[in-house]
Amino acid sequence: MSAKKLPTRDLWAYASGEGASSITMNGMGNFAMLFYTQIMGMSPELVGMALFLATFWDAITDPLMGTITDRTNTRFGRRHPYIFIGGLVLCLAFVALWFIPESFRGEKVLFGYLLGLNIIVKTAFTVFVVPYTALGFEMCKAYDDRARLQGIRYGFNMFMNILFGGFAWMLFFPEVTAADGSVIDGTKVEGHYLNMGLWLGGVSVLLILFCVYSTYKYAEKGDALKANTGDAGVVGHAKAFIHDLKDVYSDKLVWFVFGFFGLAQFSMMVVSQVQMFTYIEYMEFTAGQKTFVHTGGMIGFAVGSLGLGSMVKRWDKKKTGIIAMVISSAGGLGLFAVFTGGLLDPQASVGGFPLAVAVFAVLQILWWGGCGIIVPLATAMIADLSEVKKWQTGEVTEGRYAAGFSFFLKLANSLGLLVTGFILKSVGYVSGAEAQAPAAINNLALTTFIAGPILMAVSYLVLRLYPLTHEKLSALRTQYGAEEG
Repeated sequence: MSAKKLPTRDLWAYASGEGASSITMNGMGNFAMLFYTQIMGMSPELVGMALFLATFWDAITDPLMGTITDRTNTRFGRRHPYIFIGGLVLCLAFVALWFIPESFRGEKVLFGYLLGLNIIVKTAFTVFVVPYTALGFEMCKAYDDRARLQGIRYGFNMFMNILFGGFAWMLFFPEVTAADGSVIDGTKVEGHYLNMGLWLGGVSVLLILFCVYSTYKYAEKGDALKANTGDAGVVGHAKAFIHDLKDVYSDKLVWFVFGFFGLAQFSMMVVSQVQMFTYIEYMEFTAGQKTFVHTGGMIGFAVGSLGLGSMVKRWDKKKTGIIAMVISSAGGLGLFAVFTGGLLDPQASVGGFPLAVAVFAVLQILWWGGCGIIVPLATAMIADLSEVKKWQTGEVTEGRYAAGFSFFLKLANSLGLLVTGFILKSVGYVSGAEAQAPAAINNLALTTFIAGPILMAVSYLVLRLYPLTHEKLSALRTQYGAEEG
């Protein structure tokens, strides 16, 4: 029996929660390193360390949250209370990141403030995102339709990132003319970050409230909640936690997904962090050009995500992932050949047309377009494996598998943040300096262009071994006597 497709409006309603995730997490990813190095004067390795530790904490709490949400029994369901509370705390803590009291100025004290507040942000994010991801697994049961749901989810993520990340250069960071007539880059003005924090926090709250309200009809209530609650008390929950960890990490198939996706996500994080400095120092983009190029990459990601359902229907999931890696690598290698290879000057123009900007944007779209396919694809693959485990055990498994996936995503992000700080130091980047050394600028660009394709090549070696296909999943469904949906 085939499951009915979810109405498109319900997919977009679910995706609204991902919009809040996008605004807060991409807001931090896009601008936190710039803010704490350029404005606060922290050394990049300390910023990277603070962000790494908080994100690593975020990752290791995910499995616990998976157990908690799977075994929650309230009148409002097992997912929605956490989505609501975690989402609101996330938004409030995000705003506080940019409003630093004068008493916390000074590198050591500032490190403690950044680390402590980031732990609050990341804990709230765990409480929000694990049940949110599990809710998506529960809402959508069909093999192809899972890819459609995750594609729309991450497509909306990028839509919000385009609006509040890509256009942030013009919305929040316009150039400022100094008293002597010189032009100051907008990312070097503290008040711009404060304005951005308030706007992004407010919009995120609205998206959380809309998501909770519009998806509440999918909350499991009544008898559906009685399954998998387990023994009450601390001992019972501790046993359940250990059981869930073993259940997920003993599943050999998840390691193919975790492996290929972890490597790919790590490459995305490194590129996304270092490219911001490449925009400013190597390419010397204006605010409008930053918006054009950065938004182009986000549009590429969104198009890749929204096209995932059609690609999976035509080529299945593993082949779709390989195609995505080829697309991404072509973009990164193209940037390397064109700019660091000397084919085009970073400031080249023809008849007033900014040729270098246009070429950079096109190749950037390729890189992020492939990435836009990979992220929702991996999420859909984990949803498949969660369903197989449910057939085998008869237990509620969505939360633990969502948590396992989220753990690897955040682990890759945390390592990317840590490595970025040391990359900036190793290439000779100086925090707060009016100008960077030419060698440092060239090495920043080289890292931006070549690191991604290298890591994607390693990721491919893992993905090519993934054995599950549409046909094999159908055979397993028959074997366990399960119905689709």
